Amino acid sequence: MKNDLLTFALKDYFLKKGKNLHVIQRYLRLKYRLIVDEKILQKRLQQLSM
Repeated sequence: MKNDLLTFALKDYFLKKGKNLHVIQRYLRLKYRLIVDEKILQKRLQQLSM
């Protein structure tokens, strides 16, 4: 999987820090003005765990 912004946020905040997907959505929206649906984050997370 590519090392893009979504992958970085999921690895850093979800896997290392234990934050939930709603917090990651808010982080991406505030810091990078990137609006991401929660379903996309869930799909990326499943791809990371494979």
